Order: sequence, then C-alpha cells, then structure tokens
Amino acid sequence: MTSDERIDIHKDLSGSLKSNLDVHLKKIIALFKLIVCDHKIDDLEKMIHYHSYENCEITHMLNAILESRVKSIDDKKDKIIEFEELHKRLHNLQEKVIIEYKNNETVNENTYEDFSVVEFQFIQKLTALVIESENYEKNFDGLTNIFNRKYFFEKVEYDFSKARRTRTDFTIVMADIDYFKLINDKYGHQVGDKVLIEISKLFVEHIRAYDIVARYGGEEFVFFIYSDARETVTIFKRIEKLLREEVVNINNHKIELKCSFGIAQDRNELSIYELVSLADKALYEAKKQGRNQMVVV
Repeated sequence: MTSDERIDIHKDLSGSLKSNLDVHLKKIIALFKLIVCDHKIDDLEKMIHYHSYENCEITHMLNAILESRVKSIDDKKDKIIEFEELHKRLHNLQEKVIIEYKNNETVNENTYEDFSVVEFQFIQKLTALVIESENYEKNFDGLTNIFNRKYFFEKVEYDFSKARRTRTDFTIVMADIDYFKLINDKYGHQVGDKVLIEISKLFVEHIRAYDIVARYGGEEFVFFIYSDARETVTIFKRIEKLLREEVVNINNHKIELKCSFGIAQDRNELSIYELVSLADKALYEAKKQGRNQMVVV
C-alpha cells in the first residue's frame, strides 16, 4: 500500500468519524434533556430501540470501516476494535439509565456515574481518532514520501509492544547511502534529493507490506522487520543485489547506488530506542569495514 493510499484512507476515516461524532452528541444531549427536564417516557421500547447499539449510526460506520481498506492497517484496525468495545459498553449503560428513569423517575447515582465515565472515555477516544486521522499526512517525510523519524517511533511503539507480547521475531535495520556526500558535492543537492527518492522507492517496493521503513535523517533509513536476523539478512541481501544492479540516470548522470546496513536482532531486555542504537552501531561497523556491506549484532 502506497503512502498516498494510506493518506486517502485516513482522510475518509476522519470525515466519517467527525460526522458521526455530531450525530452521537445530539443523541446524548436529547437523553440528558429527557432526564434533566423530567420528561415522561411514553414508549420505553421505542426509546430503547432509538438509543440501541444495533440502531446506532456509529455501529454501522465502524462495521463499514472494519470491512474497508482500514483492515489492512493493523494499528488502526486494532484501535477501531478497541473503540468498538467501549462503544458497546456505553450502549449497555445507556439502556440501564433509560430503564431506571422510566421505572423510578430517577437514575441511581452509581449508574449515572458509570455512564458518565464511559461517555467521557468514548468522546475522548473518538476525538483522538479524528485528530490522528487528520494529522496522518504529517507522518511522512516531505521529500521521499515514506514515514519520518518521529512517526517511526510512534508507529513502532505499537508494533514493538505487540511483537513482544505475542513473542513474534523482529529486527531493527539501519541503512546509510554510501558516499552520499560525494554525490551531493559532485552533482549537486537536486541530484542528491533524487537519489534519496529513488532509493526510498526501492526500499518500499522490496520489503513486505507489514514491515516498516522510515527516513531517519539525511541519508539514513531505519526499518522494523518482522523476521529473525537470518531471514532479515536474506531480505537485505536481495536488496543489496538490486542496488548493485541499479544504475540511476539523473540529469544525464549515471549514479550507482550502494548502501551499508546494520542489523540488530530483538533482545528482550532492550527498549526500542536501545535496539535502534544497537543497529546504528552495527551500521557504523559496516562503514568502518569498507561500506557496501551489512553487519549483524
């Protein structure tokens, strides 16, 4: 999935969430008005149906979202599922509030408190999802159109925790374009920018859809690869071979692309930041040994 496709998905998601937030707030205001203004409930079944989970616009929206392209974005899918569970709980409490008010002409203090807390959490999570989706475009590097360093750590925090929890193998890889300064000095920064764009495309095309690559800074890239070190080496050997075969023609300049790689296998006692630092040290060692190679630690 390209970055443009991901951005489009999040724009659609943001629009759907915002419109349904308005509908939800109107229903909640109507419910509060009923109780605070001491209105009578003539038809309890009709009232319960109106506020039911099955009849809720947000339920229909969430089901549609989970069947859409969002299901291919793991962290977003999990957040929607978590949000949906809170949504169900809110409707159960809503029904309890309505029945108590109908039967007793008042609502038990504990029931109201439970409902208010869950309603607050629901609005908080829904608003956070809207803001996150609206800001998604800011997660990409402006030049290469891959994830930026800041978002890499935000995104990988989720993947890192999930991999540790499920005992899934992963590795961190740091990559650096060899002799990039010489390219800039010899051909100019515009050519250097095009080299960054081309190599970013190659990385995106030749890692798997569920792996992550981001521009770390300058000519450095960072990867989160869902494999052990052995399989990760196989993936990057293939990328190395492609780089050796790749001669980029930019402004009539034929430029060979070469990279050094540092690979760090997960170690349970290390944080994600410590693993990235370890991969960076391995990258430094690859550079020290002559560049255009990989070092595994």
